[in-house]
Amino acid sequence: MGTADLHIHSVYSHDATTTVRAILKQAADVGLNVIAVTDHDEIRGSLEAQELAPKYGIEVIAGAEVSTRDGHLVALFIKALPPAGLSLVDTLIHIGRQGGVAIAPHPFNNLPNSLSMEAVLGALTNPRAKGALKGIETHNMTTQNFDKMAQKLSIYLPLAKIASSDAHIFWAIGAGRTGFPGETAQELRTALEKNTTVPIPYEEEFSARAILSWVHRITLRRFGYASDARSISAPIDTQPMTSSMIQRIRRKKDGQ
Repeated sequence: MGTADLHIHSVYSHDATTTVRAILKQAADVGLNVIAVTDHDEIRGSLEAQELAPKYGIEVIAGAEVSTRDGHLVALFIKALPPAGLSLVDTLIHIGRQGGVAIAPHPFNNLPNSLSMEAVLGALTNPRAKGALKGIETHNMTTQNFDKMAQKLSIYLPLAKIASSDAHIFWAIGAGRTGFPGETAQELRTALEKNTTVPIPYEEEFSARAILSWVHRITLRRFGYASDARSISAPIDTQPMTSSMIQRIRRKKDGQ
């Protein structure tokens, strides 16, 4: 059985602290087969990860965490970024048209940006949208204190069950992961479509530790530091973002 973490954020997200290289290194170090870099309304970090992935022995799925009018949605196997601000149904239709699939992240908890049960049921009853919605996070490391409702209600939904880290800091990658028959990204997609995934949740309470660590690291990022592959094994695991790194991110954000 392979394992995947399908909800990870890089420095292409405004609230994350880890470079793409550091994500790939950490994913390899913790034994993941497949990952998805899913930045907020941004696909470029995911595409960069796909380019670098062979050096780390990891498969990367192109993805993003899309802001819909009804809450956030993780889009996977996409070729282009869906527009932000559409309804959940219209976003799913956009994803499906380009051959992608989607997962409902951290749902049913009344937190900002989380999908409600009504929104998910509305999508599942819409013939044009339901084909793209394939999974639901029953375990999210970042919102683990609010996951019980999703775990209970997921039993009644025709969606693959997913455990994800929702990592915004490097050490959280793989804290929640999804098992699937096989080892490749395509085999993972088959498992999503056949509802044969197995959520492998975190083994300890991470929320408080993750919040404190994130506050420390996001503060460092404001001063130009980020966790990078060349430094995450060191006692102090941040390094200055070099001018070339900053320029590369800026060029990609500007579409150059």
